[in-house]
Amino acid sequence: MKNTKLTNLIVCLACFLSATFTVKADPDPNFHIYICWGQSNMEGNAAVPESETKNVDERFQLLYSANDCSRGDRKKGQWYTAIPPLARCFHNQNLGFGPIDYFGRTMVENLDPAIRVGVIVVGVGGADIQLFEKDKYNEYLSTAAGWLQNYAKEYGSNPYGRIIEMAKIAQEVGVVKGILVHQGETNSGQSNWPNRLKGVYENMLNDLGLKASEVPLLVGEVRYTGPCSGHNNVIRNVPNVIPTAHVISANGCEAANDEYHFSVNGYKLLGKRYAEKMLELLGDNPVQQVDLSVSAAVTVESEPGKVEISLNKENDNITRVDIYADGNKIASNQMTYEWEDVAQGDHTIWAVGYDNQNKEYTTSKIKITIMKPQTPFNGSPAKIPGTIEAEEFDYGGEGNAYHDNDEQNHNGGDRNEGVDMNNTAIGYLQTGEWLEYTVEVEKDGEYEVECRVASKETSGSFTLYMDNTFIIPGDDGTPGGFVKVPNTGGYESFETVTVKLNKLTKGKHVLKLEITGDWFDLDNLKFNLIQEDTNVDLTLSDLNGIPAGDYYVFDVLGRYIKTITINHNNSDQLGAGFYILKNKEGKTYTLLNSNK
Repeated sequence: MKNTKLTNLIVCLACFLSATFTVKADPDPNFHIYICWGQSNMEGNAAVPESETKNVDERFQLLYSANDCSRGDRKKGQWYTAIPPLARCFHNQNLGFGPIDYFGRTMVENLDPAIRVGVIVVGVGGADIQLFEKDKYNEYLSTAAGWLQNYAKEYGSNPYGRIIEMAKIAQEVGVVKGILVHQGETNSGQSNWPNRLKGVYENMLNDLGLKASEVPLLVGEVRYTGPCSGHNNVIRNVPNVIPTAHVISANGCEAANDEYHFSVNGYKLLGKRYAEKMLELLGDNPVQQVDLSVSAAVTVESEPGKVEISLNKENDNITRVDIYADGNKIASNQMTYEWEDVAQGDHTIWAVGYDNQNKEYTTSKIKITIMKPQTPFNGSPAKIPGTIEAEEFDYGGEGNAYHDNDEQNHNGGDRNEGVDMNNTAIGYLQTGEWLEYTVEVEKDGEYEVECRVASKETSGSFTLYMDNTFIIPGDDGTPGGFVKVPNTGGYESFETVTVKLNKLTKGKHVLKLEITGDWFDLDNLKFNLIQEDTNVDLTLSDLNGIPAGDYYVFDVLGRYIKTITINHNNSDQLGAGFYILKNKEGKTYTLLNSNK
């Protein structure tokens, strides 16, 4: 005979243990929640275009706030991808496209992939702000029109209470980051509206345990045309009453063919403006790192590239991880992964982890770049001695063959690059920018460079490197000098500035031009061989008691020539002539090299 009492005891014990050891997951700080409330323009009065129901990013989520939709596709208190309509199902109508559609889409488009955006939308067409005043809504509804009472019934005849109910559900999985409101047409021109709005805002903060300093209020203007347009003067006073409020302009937002609402395009623009303000308030890096991080290193920099990806897992409850690149999953359940054959260009990498309750842990994104191979402009290295046209820098792209402070070419020209240039010169040059040229030096020796420059300022300057080593000497002969660009009278008036260089060695090199002072144009650089290296050894008699060591060498006119190392067993090489030597302590010696 079956022991029913024992069976029941085991079942109850199992239920007790399950309840005891179920751990409630903490809210995800990278799931940003926004409360959106108001009247018909908030719920969306435009017909939903078929195209706007497709390709909505799954990172944009809706917590359905109305009673279960009569179509049966949504239930109150459940999360869905935010496909319009967002406020209620509108029964058999096709309305419901509003500003929150493009608020959310714009947010996820511009935020780190680690961040999801969730919205709670409660809108009641035609509603006075009293419907959201939690101590006065019953009085308002008791005398309201039947159609408005029916709208309110979709939210349990207490829209404010439904907002709080839904927000508390959302707070179990995310963090409220802002409150958006579009309401006022029914209260048009009422000067006390900002104070009443303040009361609703403060009630929401108190009922949800939020701080005004952390949860701003974004208040949308009404249409600039129609009978309610004057209410915008009242709305603009809101920040004077609520310090953490921000007004969202409706100027230029296209109107619908009625007196109160916006068109689809109008709602899109208004929604984008809500998002732009919220993105500004969030700042540059709103991601909070939680329990999982990703790192990536480019091990082969040019096409086909190779990237080493590593994950760091701080939460032992994470049971599965997926690695993504450019929106595609490229690996699963690997803490290290070698991504091969990566195409040239910019790429984005991140990872998503899942615990045993299927909670997501999303890392911030990492940007990597696979460079184009750097190659000479004319297919072969530019010759030195010879002239290098400034606009003929190497192919290879931004960060590889050049760096420009912005992506736009402000001068025109045929090359599709970010450098400010035309077909004869480079210009708009600013500190920190640089360009590289593959060159071939044909002879060892001493060189000078003639620089064709133009400017109407005196702030311009630049320096040169060969294989990342300075080749322009400073005033005392030490490396690190630069070419000073004079005011030539205008950007079309080119003059030549000549500078002596350190010794160049024969062979293939990369010449780098770095801008160290703003605003000038550069036409070309002409390299001249001054003195070929004669490879004559200094003799002990030539040294005339000069101690061994490193010296800066100057000619009789005090012009820097090169740096040499004197070693009495194997002295450096220098051509015949009279020289002045200066060591690093500043002591000078004279040297007559007889070229024996």
